[in-house]
Amino acid sequence: MTENDNEGEIVDGSASLIDRWFPVGAVDQACGTPAGSGRNEKAIFTWFASRPIAQARAAVLCSLLTESADAGDVHLRELVSTAVISGSADALDELAARIPDVDGQRPVVLDCFSGRGIIPLEAARLGLRSVGTDLSPVAVLASRLLADWALRDWSNEPEVPFAADSDGPQENGAPVLFDGVGGEPKLVQDLRRYFAEVGRRTEAAVSNCYPRNADGSYPWGYLWAITIPCDACQRRFPLVGSLVLRHPYAATADEGQWLRIATDPELGQWSANVEVGTPTGQPTMRATEGRKGKSAHCPFCDHIHPLDAVKTKGFADQYEDAPLIAADLSTVQVPTSNGKTRRVERKIFRPLTALEVDTAIGVDVSSLTPFGNLPAAPSELIAPGNKDSVRGTGYGRTTWASLMNDRQILQFTEMVRAIRGCYQDVLEAGASPEYAQALAGYAASNLVRRLRRATRGVTLQAHGSTNGTAQNRNQTTDLFKDESMVAFNFDWFETGPGDGPGTWRSLTSTTLTPLCTHVAGLTKLAAPGRFRRASATNLPYRDATIDAVVVDPPYYSMIDYADVSDLFYVWLRRCLFDVIPDLFANAGDELGLQDKSQEIIVKRGATRDDPRTTNWYERQLSAAFAEMRRVLKTRGTLTVVFGHSDPDAWRRLLGGLRDAGFVVTSAWPARTESGATGVASIKVTVTIGCRVAPEGRRASTAAQVEREIAELIRKRVGQWDDWGLALSDQLMASYGPAMQCVGRYRVIQRPDGTEPDLDHFLAIGRRSVIEAHAFKVDELPLDTFDPQTRFAIFWLRAFGTAAVNKGESVFHAQSSQLRMDDVRPKILEETKNGFSLTLKPPASVDDRSSVIEVVRALGAGWASDGTEGAAQAVIASGSPPDDAHLWATVGELVSQLPDSDRFAVALTACQRNRRAIETEVRHGTPAMVHQDELSFDETGTS
Repeated sequence: MTENDNEGEIVDGSASLIDRWFPVGAVDQACGTPAGSGRNEKAIFTWFASRPIAQARAAVLCSLLTESADAGDVHLRELVSTAVISGSADALDELAARIPDVDGQRPVVLDCFSGRGIIPLEAARLGLRSVGTDLSPVAVLASRLLADWALRDWSNEPEVPFAADSDGPQENGAPVLFDGVGGEPKLVQDLRRYFAEVGRRTEAAVSNCYPRNADGSYPWGYLWAITIPCDACQRRFPLVGSLVLRHPYAATADEGQWLRIATDPELGQWSANVEVGTPTGQPTMRATEGRKGKSAHCPFCDHIHPLDAVKTKGFADQYEDAPLIAADLSTVQVPTSNGKTRRVERKIFRPLTALEVDTAIGVDVSSLTPFGNLPAAPSELIAPGNKDSVRGTGYGRTTWASLMNDRQILQFTEMVRAIRGCYQDVLEAGASPEYAQALAGYAASNLVRRLRRATRGVTLQAHGSTNGTAQNRNQTTDLFKDESMVAFNFDWFETGPGDGPGTWRSLTSTTLTPLCTHVAGLTKLAAPGRFRRASATNLPYRDATIDAVVVDPPYYSMIDYADVSDLFYVWLRRCLFDVIPDLFANAGDELGLQDKSQEIIVKRGATRDDPRTTNWYERQLSAAFAEMRRVLKTRGTLTVVFGHSDPDAWRRLLGGLRDAGFVVTSAWPARTESGATGVASIKVTVTIGCRVAPEGRRASTAAQVEREIAELIRKRVGQWDDWGLALSDQLMASYGPAMQCVGRYRVIQRPDGTEPDLDHFLAIGRRSVIEAHAFKVDELPLDTFDPQTRFAIFWLRAFGTAAVNKGESVFHAQSSQLRMDDVRPKILEETKNGFSLTLKPPASVDDRSSVIEVVRALGAGWASDGTEGAAQAVIASGSPPDDAHLWATVGELVSQLPDSDRFAVALTACQRNRRAIETEVRHGTPAMVHQDELSFDETGTS
């Protein structure tokens, strides 16, 4: 089977391209490039889990284009590959011309989980009627910014009534305003002025709270920490997790700086001092031997407070905020290797002045003017059950405002006020309401991007190394340690109203630069998309009005989209409640947050009354697919992009498609994800083509369908190998072909009349991958080994020694026709991330032990007593000394494990001394080898 031929599908004479072919190689190639990754488009607004733009482009193109069933259209496929890899405007224009009108109009493409709007954007580039919905108003705003307002012609709008800032395009030291021809588009040109005015107004409003330096500049920012009273001496002290301020860098003669918390025991006071060099002390928040997590160490009396005790103080309202030091931006002259000097920007840390301390802690936000009916500070409660996604709730933080200190709240409220004031001025200058709305929306997006750099979850980031060999620089960290969690820290960094990373002016550049590239790079055919807030289970479209649905549905329990983005929502409401009223005029729930009653996810840490359970996800996803079927035209195509390592997620997705009356017609895995290190995770997502199940499908037997699945996957495995899919990803990719075979039939029955469930066929798919590879171990077929050893060898090849989540582990055992009790704990051991292959010696070995257990005992025996110890393990197992499966398994582990692994080292020694061990076995006496006689420690290493 080749990339150009898709066999065994339910297709008609002139099928959608996705039913026959998908540019897998082009997607793989493009995902690592600027044009294909979508990094530029994603930089315009913060949203979660967006797939690479190359995959979205390929999915849209292949869903709308058709080719004859007789033979593949080589030129068409080459054009698609070119468009996917490069985003070529010429290729996209030619492809758009190949998509025929429907009833005199361009086809309608729907994404009802539009999120950031990447999929609708790719339909809009082709001049199609692109529509999108999402339950989250924050996501709908993101889609409008990317695929609606950016694509409109604003050339007739009047000039905005604001001056350009000095950080825009320059000519002879003066700002230059482009006319949009060969320069900045008008939208970006006006936004540059709008953003600059927001910055100026915000600075004017907060300047009294941020004392300037002697040269008139503002500090870049300020390091803060929460203080707590010591349980032993009662003195307050700051919770600081790192003392590094700036690493040394020999190339610029920079010695570095560090923070020292000094104490005066007599006065019971502490102070934050800045020292030159690298830290010689320890932070007050640090790991303590024998305790979980970090503990707080009192610098006065050395009393240790466990993390739980520190958390308790937060719930008891014993936290107080304290500013520690300031950081100034400075330019210094440094020597170069040729004897000259060059200018280098450096962040210089220093103690605070008395005035800076007083102004920092003296801010009062209680009397700030509200925004409509909303108090200025977001006092909305964080919804319960969010300990995992909004980490501050685990430390007594109960409102969204409590995730900032008061001066940060002040700066953000004044930013909101400035955005709203500029919106009114733009209207008064004669702009259309739509243009004023768009400008305010982009300004609000810059505010959201700044939220990622300005809360208690944002820390000072010091790049470099302690030995001064790596380049050093300072930034602020991202609030999102991953895409599913709002971080919380005891010490954090506050950026000021001036210059530097994480400030409004800095983020202006990193917002407008990608927006300019985005707008300037759109094709002439591009037509604005249309986006509405709606539930996927209740779409605002008439029956049979959509030509193609292309979706990237929520990934099970991966991200709590609404709960995490409520941080954005509470500020966006204040900014846009009467500017974009269809999204932000009314609160969604009783807490004043986004409505989550219809959100299709599995909520982590959900409270008892939260409906977002596993069963909820399955029911609602089925309902959403049923809605897609309702609005889809009879011959329309549904394309689903999905990737998840947990078979439960696939079971529910594919079950939802089946329950809604769809059948899978094609499935195309592509390497789109980077994966996570340390835990086996997906690097592949699958683009799944679907059609409404045709009438007249016949019945079949389970045995026949199982044969078809095995045959189809046997053809696919060679293709997947050519594409470079890892074994673990091939297991996931097998679900698509399995469902293709299942979808051919109206009913599938066993001889006793019962119908196998979906899990059965998914397991057959995974088993077929293993069988299709026809693995051999030192020329011995894998299927000649005992079941546990066969399972362990394949596990090692597929996942290595990384942990695999519980659902995947259970399903893999079932696919291997084993129970978890058959492999746990003899083959697998449980970890915090799931299950991993155990390398520990077994408790004992005898003639009932699997080969893999004997091999582990063999290696442990060698580490303990050399040849004699290894021989005793073989004798105890009753295996002949030259057992081919035993020594083949030894070789397999040596080849698969890292050379540095001490277990692999022991087995390598056994290989080299095989004859001596065999001789010892022949002359030895039977013995039972127990774990307490072996010297391997708990990790399986000697």
